[in-house]
Order: sequence, then C-alpha cells, then structure tokens
Amino acid sequence: MKLIPAPFVTLSLLLLTTTAWGHAFPDHSEPRVGGTLQPPPPRVRLWFDGALEPAFSTIKVVNAGHQQVDNGDGRVNPADHTVLEASLPPLPQGQYRIVWSVVAHDGHRTEGGLSFAIGPGLPDRPWATSAAATIPQLFVRWLSFIGLSMLIGALAFRLLLIRSVVLPRQAFETVERPLRRLELSLIVLVALTTIGELILRTQMMSDVRLIEIHVTLPVVLLQTHFGVVWLIRLGFIGIMGLVWGFGRTTVSQSQRTIMLSLSAATLIALTTSLSGHAGDWGDLTMPVLIDWIHLVAVSIWIGGLFTFGFLLQRVAVPPRTEEVTRKLAAIGRPFSRMAAYCVFTLLVAGLFNAWLQVRSLQPFVTTSYGLTLFVKVVLVGLVLTLAAVNRYYFLPLLRDPLGARYRPLVTTIGRLGGAWLVGAGGDQVAGIRRRLRQFMRLEWILVIAALALAALLTHLPPARHILAHHHLEQQTHRQP
Repeated sequence: MKLIPAPFVTLSLLLLTTTAWGHAFPDHSEPRVGGTLQPPPPRVRLWFDGALEPAFSTIKVVNAGHQQVDNGDGRVNPADHTVLEASLPPLPQGQYRIVWSVVAHDGHRTEGGLSFAIGPGLPDRPWATSAAATIPQLFVRWLSFIGLSMLIGALAFRLLLIRSVVLPRQAFETVERPLRRLELSLIVLVALTTIGELILRTQMMSDVRLIEIHVTLPVVLLQTHFGVVWLIRLGFIGIMGLVWGFGRTTVSQSQRTIMLSLSAATLIALTTSLSGHAGDWGDLTMPVLIDWIHLVAVSIWIGGLFTFGFLLQRVAVPPRTEEVTRKLAAIGRPFSRMAAYCVFTLLVAGLFNAWLQVRSLQPFVTTSYGLTLFVKVVLVGLVLTLAAVNRYYFLPLLRDPLGARYRPLVTTIGRLGGAWLVGAGGDQVAGIRRRLRQFMRLEWILVIAALALAALLTHLPPARHILAHHHLEQQTHRQP
C-alpha cells in the first residue's frame, strides 16, 4: 500500500502557495480612494477589516516626490484599533499617497498605498502586499496543530478508557503507562512549538532579522494582543506540566487529573483561536467561539484516532494479547460514538467558518485560500470514509469474529472490498488485525496532510480580505 501521495501533495501546496497577502486590509478610507479634493483634507483615516497592533502599525502621507507631508503623528486610533489615522497641514494642489504598514492581531504584516489628489489629478490604483510565509513558519504551525490535537485527543481517550469497565486492572495498567508517556511527549511538543511560534511571529511582526528579535521581543510580549495571548498559553502549558508531575495512578485520582489536564488543553486551543483569523472580530465574539469549538472537536476526533491506533499497535502486536486486543476493540464503539458527535460538531462549525472567510462559492476556485480549503475538505472526506470502514467492518470482526460475519453491514462492506480488505493468508483474524492497523495508519497520514493544509490556511488571506481589496480598486475606477 503506497502512502506517499497525500503528504507529497500537501508539501507541494506548502511550497507553491506560500506567497500571500497579509491578514488586515483597508475597508474604506477618508478621503476616498482615488478621490479628487477641494479644499485639502485636515486628516487621513483608513478603516481596516480587522484589529491592528498599535506598536507595529504606521501611516504617513507623501507627495509626488516621496517626501512625507503629514504632521508626523500617524497612529492607530486609541478608541478603535481598526482605524489608522494621521493629521495633515494645509497642502497645496498635487498628487498624494497614503503609505501604510500594519500588523493584525494574528501577527501578519501588510503594507500598501492609497492615492488621492488635491485639485486636478489622476488617481493610482491601490496596492497591498506582504512578505511570503516561510517554510519554518508553516512547519512550526503544522507541528503545533499536530501536538495540540493529539494532546487533547489522547486526554479525551484516556478519560473514556478510565470510565470504561472492559479492561481488567492488569490490562488497564498495560495501556495506561504508554499513554502517560505519550501525554508528556505531547506537552513537550506543544511547549516547544509555542516557543518557536513566538520567535517566528516576532520576526514577522517586527520585520527584522532573526538575530535581532531580542530587541522587539519585549514589545511583542508586553504591548501586543498576540503577546498577551502567548503568555496565557504558556501558563496553561505550565499547569499541564505540573498536573502531569503530581498525577497519581489510582483510577479516581487519575480521572480528576485527566479532567484538569483536558480543561487546560482546551484552553490552550482557545489561545490558538484568539491569535488566528477568528480574532479579527475581537476576543469575545461568535467567530472565536465557533473556531474554538471546531478546533476542540477536531482534536478529540483525530487525536483520539491516533491514540486508539497507538494502543492497538503497542498491544496487538506482541503474542498472546488477543484478549486485550478484543477488549480494546470493544472500546471502539463508545469511541466511535464520541467521534461521531465530534464530526457533526466540526462539520457545522466548519461550514460557519467557511462562510465567514469565503462568503461565496466563486472564491473556492479563484483564490489560494478557497482552493486549499477545498483540498482539505476532500482529505477529511477520505478520512471519514476510512473511519466508517474501521468502525462498521474491522472492529466488529475483532470483537466477535464469528458472529459479526452475519451482520448485514459487515457482509455488505466485505463484499464490496473483497479480499483486499482482509488480505491474503489463511489466518483471517491476523489479517483483520493487520488491515485495521494499516487503515488506521492511512487515516492518520491523511489527517497529518489535512493539518498541514490547516497550517497553510492560517498564513493565507481569507477570501473576504481579497474581496475588500477588489472593492477598493472598484472605488478607484468609479471616481470621475
């Protein structure tokens, strides 16, 4: 079974679509884009479609000779962080350009220019650009999604496992020890990617070389929305580390410990939503809530999927473990039910997020964001198909190899798949176990590819930003 295409396609998309605009665009301006004015305006204002970071956002007005002509007081409006403004002295007739450079709450920098004229003049088209997302930025973001989703899913699965009564005490301890080691590894991974994101995001926001970020790092931490969210995130990671260190082995204590760790992990997911696209509308908004619910539901599903496969790989391979394997397979039913709830939740939340960021069907095929989102949806559909085969074919056969063959759904899937599902060989039970591990491995590879696309989406401008830029261009064309 060849498993190369999905990661290969994802890596190709990462390499081919990293050039992107930033994530804050002017929505309208005063004076209007391309406007011809009489008398001269007392100030210029730009309204953006997202909140800006005052410490890293600037505006100035230049004349045709590129000399700055404003009063030098350009800033983000203290009462409205979506407004960038500067006052003007009395200006003579001529062509002028508003030059702006802003950083959004998600840390992406955008630069651009808008023109206006006092007296006769021909307006120029507005422009906007930003530096391309780098491979290290995409890679760290990808690892962050992997670590956080696996951590939330592993904790949710451990909680489900503890509440289950199918495993005897000795078997429970057999699977509990590797799960605790896995949890510690994931906490470390989330901590390392959090530090990496701070370094790379600081470089992006301040537009300096990597060796110079020590100068702007305190500014990012103490004077930006991202810095505050990052410090809160680091605090929750520290809490998880302490909880893991003080955890106990008894079932009742473990359940309370896991609940506390799971709560901290979901709050870490909230910091991801607060520092992403959803944060453009503000912190206490419906987009942030929906994005957070979407992220937690995805994490419980795919992280639990990985944890389940991890246990089957660890427990089912050694000899004389058939009984433990069947007990683990029995957990597949409540896990599948939990996963079904999560899939329904993430689909509803995903549709809301797609409508919020794309707004119509056309951008799905005309923008990099829309095309990447479409490929991600296709990968998720393939994962759901494989999950259905595992749930309704392989797991029933593992729980009851003889009785499950008479179930209509198992029989139908078996006829459609034929020998390809079970594989060759005389030992059918061994073939089922082998194929289940292979299918779950394939599921996880597709999930990894989908998470890579999710990381790419965080660095691509949503279609609504591009539509806003086109709206400004249309305003220029309509000027008399």
